[in-house]
Amino acid sequence: MFFVKQYSLFIFLLLSLSSVSQTIKNKSKKNKIKIAPTSVVTNTTAPKQKEIEIRHASKIEFDKNKSEAKILTGDVICAHDGAILTCDTALIFDGDNKMQASGHIKITKGDSITVTGNKLFYDGKTKIARLDSNVKCVEKDMILTTHHLTFDVGNSIANYYDGGTIINKQNTLTSKNGHYYSATKEVAFHYDVELVNPEYKMKSDTSRYNTITKTAYFLGPSIILSKNDYIYCENGWYNTDKEKAQFSQHALLITKEQKLTGDSLFYDRVANVGRAYRNVRLIDTAQKSILYGDYIEYKEKKSEALVTKHALYARIIDNDTLFISADTLYHRDLDSVNNFLNAYHHVKLFKKDIQAQADSASLNTIDSLIQLFKTPVLWSKNSQATAKLIKINIGKSAINGFKLEGNAFLIQQVDSLKNNTKFNQLSGRSIEAFIRQDTIRKAIVSGNANALYFPTSKNKAVGLNKTNCTEILLWFKNQDIERVTLKPNTEGEVTPIKDVNLEEANLKGFNWIYNKRPKSKKDLFVR
Repeated sequence: MFFVKQYSLFIFLLLSLSSVSQTIKNKSKKNKIKIAPTSVVTNTTAPKQKEIEIRHASKIEFDKNKSEAKILTGDVICAHDGAILTCDTALIFDGDNKMQASGHIKITKGDSITVTGNKLFYDGKTKIARLDSNVKCVEKDMILTTHHLTFDVGNSIANYYDGGTIINKQNTLTSKNGHYYSATKEVAFHYDVELVNPEYKMKSDTSRYNTITKTAYFLGPSIILSKNDYIYCENGWYNTDKEKAQFSQHALLITKEQKLTGDSLFYDRVANVGRAYRNVRLIDTAQKSILYGDYIEYKEKKSEALVTKHALYARIIDNDTLFISADTLYHRDLDSVNNFLNAYHHVKLFKKDIQAQADSASLNTIDSLIQLFKTPVLWSKNSQATAKLIKINIGKSAINGFKLEGNAFLIQQVDSLKNNTKFNQLSGRSIEAFIRQDTIRKAIVSGNANALYFPTSKNKAVGLNKTNCTEILLWFKNQDIERVTLKPNTEGEVTPIKDVNLEEANLKGFNWIYNKRPKSKKDLFVR
């Protein structure tokens, strides 16, 4: 009876479940429910890293209970991504793709670069090798040695941060930090950089060096020292093979007796030729002179310089400075005492006590002489001199005098307070004047000598004297004519001052152009 009841209950449950299932199906059809298709997922997993490959070892041990590393000993050879690693002993961590090694370590990349050391840690994921103790990186004729080296095996880049040395033929470079790029064959140096060559030494804070071209590049304050010269710059390059260089930013070249500065310097050590551009100065320490310009070519062997573009020469004389400007200046030192200067075109001269202009000029310290050529004019205080050739005796420390040769004409202004109308005048084949304390004290007129001057009494002109003879000697005091001697002795024609027509009181060839004289250094380049 119990069994029948249980069986009837079971049948009822089955029928009930069947009815519920049918109801759900009918509702689904009625509402037309659609299920969206599942999205397609692309596999974005990165390519599997290349594992460090073991190619040879005399003995391989692995005990997972003791270590995760394989222990390789004896003639170990491993390879990874084109690089071959050899050593005496190594630990290979397969899971991390890393390697520790010691003893006669050698990394070879391609057929050119080789890195050796005593200890190694290599990460196969980053391809970075860290080597310690007696580390050496060799590529062709370049040898890098250091205590600690980081070597990027993938990019063939070597870095050191605790001092290193690079030897490239005759050049030895040292620095605190260094980076060698095998692809470009360049080394970048930082801190305490020094390059030593049998002929010179270079010191810098930051520089680069190309092992192929043998060229060093300066990226900070740098010094080059040799037996004969000293070079300073803050930017530039130096080809150690061809011994040519270019420097900029406060560039300076110093030889035994000269200093050359400019915005940019080019130097050929083999030819001993230097070129400077813009804001150039060549200082002669022995002669106490300076050459200025925007371009200078300096030849060290002959100690000669060519200056153009705002060319200017300056020399200290008698606690004053003599300036000579021209389109082109040529300067040469014959020895430590004697030198000469040639000036070409639009020449101007300025010193507080004398000024001049000419088409060309020369200065020679052997005979202490300045010569002015082609329509020269010389001014001194209230005096003006013209001739075919003017020679100025500058002496050792002061202007001693001058000589006018060919159509000589000397004019002296008598009174500048009265409309500048009275002038003492001398003319002849030649005139020689002697200067003391910046004032003409004596003058000698030779060859068809003519004199037209105003005798004075109590500082007032009393008449006009005209004289013509073979030679005239004049002595001056306080810028006035004190005494006159004529050869042969003749009497001059004197006209009382009241009868003098000042407009006609001039010798033939009179031309007063005092307003053209340079009044300061700034006027030297005024056309």
